Amino acid sequence: MVPVNACKMSCGRSAVVLFAGLILMACGPRVAPSAQTGPASSPTPTPAQQSEVTPSPTASPQSKPSPTPSPEPLPTAAAATIKCSGGPGTSMVVVANSFLYDVSDPINPRLVCRGTDTSMHVLDGNAIAYTTVLASHVVIIRRDLTTGAESRIAQLRVAPRPFYWVSATWTWDGSLEVYSTSNATSTGTTWQVQVHLWSNGADHVLYTIQAGAGGIESRWAQRPILEFGPDHSYVAISDSAFSLYSNSVRIFLVADRRQKFVSAAASSGGTWIANDHFVWATLASSSTVLGKLMQWTPTGGATLLRSEFWYGPTSSSDGRWLAGTLLSGSYAAPGVFVAPLGSGRTLQTGLASSPKFVTPTVVWYAVEALTPSGYDQTTPSGVIHAVDVVSQTDKGVTFRAGEAPKTATGYTLCCRD
Repeated sequence: MVPVNACKMSCGRSAVVLFAGLILMACGPRVAPSAQTGPASSPTPTPAQQSEVTPSPTASPQSKPSPTPSPEPLPTAAAATIKCSGGPGTSMVVVANSFLYDVSDPINPRLVCRGTDTSMHVLDGNAIAYTTVLASHVVIIRRDLTTGAESRIAQLRVAPRPFYWVSATWTWDGSLEVYSTSNATSTGTTWQVQVHLWSNGADHVLYTIQAGAGGIESRWAQRPILEFGPDHSYVAISDSAFSLYSNSVRIFLVADRRQKFVSAAASSGGTWIANDHFVWATLASSSTVLGKLMQWTPTGGATLLRSEFWYGPTSSSDGRWLAGTLLSGSYAAPGVFVAPLGSGRTLQTGLASSPKFVTPTVVWYAVEALTPSGYDQTTPSGVIHAVDVVSQTDKGVTFRAGEAPKTATGYTLCCRD
C-alpha cells in the first residue's frame, strides 16, 4: 500500500499550466480579438498572415462617431532562464517541462538543469533544446550540457504569450508546428479560432472553430491533446486546446493535411506510440457513463482499448507500456494504473496521480492525500514515488537538497508535462 504523507498541498505543473492557459481562454479578450494572438512574424510571411487594411468609414456631419474601444495589449511571456550544473547524465528525462534529471538511478535522481518560463526537451546524451522569447518571438535554443554553449535552432510562429506551450506544439527542429490565431465575429463575445499547421516551409489553416468567453474548469476536466506522432507522419489535436466549449479529437496526415479521424467525445489526454498508433482517454458524460481508453490506427480506425476510466494516459519510450490516472464516477480515490499494450500484468497504486515514465520501465507519480475540505477529495501531497513495472516494486523517490521539482513558493510539480 502506498503511504499517504501529510505534506504541503501541491499540484503538478501540468495542472498549473493547463489551468492558467484555460483561464486565458475562458476569460477571453476584453475587446473581441480582431487582432489577437497573431503568429510571430517570419522573414517571409505568407499572404494569409499579412494584415488586410480596411478603410475606415467616414462620419456624417449630423452624427458624432462613437469611440471605438482599443484592445488592451496582451502580456508577453518572459524570457526563459536555464541553470545547469554537473554535466549530462547517462539517462536523462524532463519532468514538468522545466526540470532535467539524470535518472540512471531513478530512486535517487540528480538534477541537471532547472528552467523557468520554458519547455525543455532532451536532444541527445549531451544536449537539450529549450524555448525562450527573444525580440517578441518564440525561439528554440540548443544548449550543450558539457560546455554550456548555445545556438539557435529555429523560430516558432506561436505568439509569445504566457504559457504559450499549452496551446501549441512543434517538432524540436522547428520544421513542424501547430498553433492558432483568432478573429472577431459579429457578436463581439465569440471569435473564430484558426488552427494552423506549419510544414514544408509554409503555413496552412487546418480548420476553424468557434470560441467564446466564460466557462468553468476543474482538475479532472478536459486535458488538451497537441502531439505529433513518433515519425511526424500524423498529428493529433483536441479542440479543447483552443476553446473550452469544443470537444473534438482530430488526427491529420501531415503530408497532405487531410483529416483522417474526428471524434466528438471530450478527452482527457492522449499519447502516440510506435507504428502511428494513437491512444487517448474519453471523459465521463455522467456519474454512470464513465470514460474509456480508445486507440486509433491508420488501418484499423478507432476501437476500444480498455474499459477503465483513465485520465491523462502516457506511454513508455519503447511503446510497450501505458500509464494513467484511474478515476471513478465520484472522483474520490484516484490511483495510478499501469498496463502493457500486449499481454501481461497490470499494476495499480493507492491514492496517486500524474504518472510519467522516466525510463522505459520506471514510472514516477505524485502520491495523493485526503483533503479535509474543498472541491476535490484528494490532492497531491508533495511526495513522489517510483514504481518499476517489471519487478512491480514501489519506492519513494529521494531528491538531493534543493533538487526536487518545486516552484519558488514550494509547490511540487510532478509528474506529467
